[in-house]
Amino acid sequence: MSENIKIFIGFLVPAASIVSFFFSVFAENYILGMFLAIFGGISWLIFVLVAKFYWPKVTGNIIIVFGALLSLAIFLDSGLEQNMFGGLNFKPEGIAYSSILFFFSILLGVLFKNISLGVSDSTPQKSYREPSASANDETVFDLKEADNNVDPLTNNSDEESDYLSSLEKYYPGYEEYFREDYDE
Repeated sequence: MSENIKIFIGFLVPAASIVSFFFSVFAENYILGMFLAIFGGISWLIFVLVAKFYWPKVTGNIIIVFGALLSLAIFLDSGLEQNMFGGLNFKPEGIAYSSILFFFSILLGVLFKNISLGVSDSTPQKSYREPSASANDETVFDLKEADNNVDPLTNNSDEESDYLSSLEKYYPGYEEYFREDYDE
């Protein structure tokens, strides 16, 4: 299965659970809304594990959305109370429970976003070794040979040294300026 089809199928269950969550909230069945929010988040995570593809960048957003839905359902269930005149009273315990849950869902979602960004956006490091054409190739690369163009006193390559020497004609005396800081 291609990655686009996997992601599309993976978004069907959370999308269906979000739609059914709002139907349950409008029907004032907040307990069902809690279960649907939990089911939507867990189904997304299970699908990602079963489909065996990388953690997409939206995983943190999915966790935040379903955490917000769960905290909304808890707020509506235990944070609001209707009085005998038709008005609404706020209950501090329910507000505290839902806000704590919302905080931790945002925290967990942001952590997953940082993990996803660190893994998927990483750039490969520069290597001196070039891949060989075949396994029987007997060419051996020596790292010392790659480092021959580095000046041992300044740890600058030839290109960096040329660049630094070209700076001298544009910024005369810059080396003395920076050396004053090192002398102290």
